[in-house]
Amino acid sequence: MDDVVEPGKDAQGTAAVDRVPPPAGRKPALFRKRGVRLVLVAVLVVGAGAVAARWIVERWSHVSIDDSRIAANLITVSSEVNGRVTAVPVIAGDTVKKGELLASIDRKQVLFELDALDAQIAGVAAQQEQLRSQQDMIRNQVAKKTDAGQSQIRAAEANHMASEATLRNASSNFQRASSLAKRKVVTEQDLEAARAALETAEQQERVTAADIDTARANLAVTESDADQIGVLEKQIGTLETQKSALIAEREQKRVDLSHREIHAGFDGVIDSVFVDDGEYVSPGSRLLIYHDPNVVWVDANIKETDFERVKPGARATIEVDAYPDMTFSGKVVRTGQAATSEFALLPSPNPSGNFTKVTQRLPIRISIEQHDGLLRPGMMVEVSIDVVD
Repeated sequence: MDDVVEPGKDAQGTAAVDRVPPPAGRKPALFRKRGVRLVLVAVLVVGAGAVAARWIVERWSHVSIDDSRIAANLITVSSEVNGRVTAVPVIAGDTVKKGELLASIDRKQVLFELDALDAQIAGVAAQQEQLRSQQDMIRNQVAKKTDAGQSQIRAAEANHMASEATLRNASSNFQRASSLAKRKVVTEQDLEAARAALETAEQQERVTAADIDTARANLAVTESDADQIGVLEKQIGTLETQKSALIAEREQKRVDLSHREIHAGFDGVIDSVFVDDGEYVSPGSRLLIYHDPNVVWVDANIKETDFERVKPGARATIEVDAYPDMTFSGKVVRTGQAATSEFALLPSPNPSGNFTKVTQRLPIRISIEQHDGLLRPGMMVEVSIDVVD
């Protein structure tokens, strides 16, 4: 008997569900959504791969440092003298020119001392001039007395020669008279006259000889007066020593005076001022700090594991935290010769033997050009150094 299939049922007797064909265009839409997902996944994978590749290349070709700072020569101006501050015409942030007054310290006492020293020096110079005048006077007197003494000696010697001639003549006359008296040719009275003439001639010769000795003694006294010139010269030398000491003291006071007005040594910017008018300062007291804004650089500390890769001349890209939209360029100009730990105020010895190895850092310096005064000491920067180029 043939099976009869009821309407709405299949051959097994189960209810048949009418299979309605999907609407036209639905199947391609599903494919499109699935394709978009695949594209998005592919883009994400490629993007992630590119980022990872770039990160790997960056790590391989660059050394990055994120704790670097802008640095400059911050010049601390200190007092070299004692005194009260009379003027501080600058404040932090001021721009100063070379030679401009930065601070002044009271000068009155030093000016008084300088005046006193000038007076003492003038007094010593006056004493020296007086002694030199005495020297000139003594020289003139000695010269005149020497000429007179030499003339006296020459006159005495001439008189002595004359008296000697008279003595010889009187002695000859007496001898002749004595001979004639023995023969009774002349009288006894003539003989006595000849004897008296001889005695007078002898006495005159002794007087003229004594006159020579007196004249020579007088000349010797005159020459001894010249020794006073040497004595005065020593006194002048002593005064010269005193004057030199006073002049040196005066120069020291002038240096002290010059230190009481502090002027800028270069064009710069005031960073900080530590004193006000009226404060008392002593040598070494800090007055202010300033720097040249056109001379700046970057100080960075790199890990010792990267140190071998960084060489002087390597190019660097610098990003300043204060200016996130700006990028600066520079070059490594100097690498340190010792790790920063060697300069720690409190070294950390390891007597216990428990050792934890810590990567050390070494300092480097990177050049950077100033841009309209934007770069200021202490600003944080991030540095990327090209170690492949």
